[in-house]
Amino acid sequence: MSICCADIPRLPGLESITFRAGLTGGQRIVRWPYVAENDSIQPWVSGGELVFVTGINHRRNEKNLGQLIEEAVNSNVAGLVILTGPEFIQQIPNSVLELANKHQIPLLEQPYSLKMVLVTEIISNAIVQANLLGKSVRLFLTKLINGFDHAPELIHLRANDLGINDSNPFSVLAIRMTQTDLNTEDSTQQFLHLHQALEEHLSNILKRRGITWPVLNHEKDLLAIWPTTDVDTTELYEELEQVLMLLQKYFPQTVLCIGVSERKTGLDKLADATEQARQALHFAIKHQHQRIFFCEQLGIARLFAAIPNRGLLADFCKQHLGELCFARDSSTLEMKATLNHYFNHFGHQQHTADAMGIHRNTLSYRFSKIEQRLGYSLQDPFLRLNLQNALLIEQILFHHHDIEEQTDQS
Repeated sequence: MSICCADIPRLPGLESITFRAGLTGGQRIVRWPYVAENDSIQPWVSGGELVFVTGINHRRNEKNLGQLIEEAVNSNVAGLVILTGPEFIQQIPNSVLELANKHQIPLLEQPYSLKMVLVTEIISNAIVQANLLGKSVRLFLTKLINGFDHAPELIHLRANDLGINDSNPFSVLAIRMTQTDLNTEDSTQQFLHLHQALEEHLSNILKRRGITWPVLNHEKDLLAIWPTTDVDTTELYEELEQVLMLLQKYFPQTVLCIGVSERKTGLDKLADATEQARQALHFAIKHQHQRIFFCEQLGIARLFAAIPNRGLLADFCKQHLGELCFARDSSTLEMKATLNHYFNHFGHQQHTADAMGIHRNTLSYRFSKIEQRLGYSLQDPFLRLNLQNALLIEQILFHHHDIEEQTDQS
């Protein structure tokens, strides 16, 4: 939970504050109020502030107000509030309003008669309360995701206490940055910054769509609870494709993938939905030609994933993959990638070679090496079916144990 610029005029006692420009940026999160006392704000802000411009200690003309808009954009502040009255800033110039609209930076107007001490107290209290509520909601949902076991009736009561409506159907989205083009020495720190920025942009998208659920972090993934209706999968796919395109626009140096769970009702189903979404995400990452993957598309993989006896699945893999099973060296990964391409192209060798960008003779050589290591021929259709299922089960087991997949470069 958080306070955004669009919430400010709705807070009790602040109804006289009006939204004047930059409405499209209204969902920008307000981290704290800050009263500007200097000619420039850039040296004094760090991002997320709602900056109040009074004109008391520093005369503000049209040029200076325009400068503040530019600085607000560069410093990533939440928005600006300009105080107007007969003594200092009499009105906000049209050029400043146009500049705020151009940069989509929220610009609000506050009458000078409204005391700043009251305004900052109301906003600060609202931020603290929203943060406390947000932490409580996140903790509650995180416990549910991690298998916190309670009767559905008790979960429903706790949701009501936190102001959560859990009676409507939802799907869980699992989102991950799978590749990044980071060439700096401090790539880990840069990736963490990108991940945090992705969370913020996703939160803003949810807010603009009227979705009040918080974005959650679960291991490497971001999780979003997405309200659904009776729309078919095609409509939901088109909706999520727009979200993915919007996020990808902000993060062109990354590859983003989304896994989508079945539609569920009731927060007691949240853990199951999360696991479904992460299974679907795993296959979206593995087959990046389709970067939005629905749980319903997993087919037989869902049956394998539902088998609780992981030892039985591992034994099947070892039986049909032989020494290739669970091996992670580059040669074995190349062989398994070749087999996956082969099965994805329905056993057509020329199409497989073309998709992999290799010569047909190279592919034939690889198959001979694969058969040597497997200990049987790929000509037997029943053995091919078992082999294909073994590769699928191996992926499920890697996902279950959260083992990082290496990207196939062949």
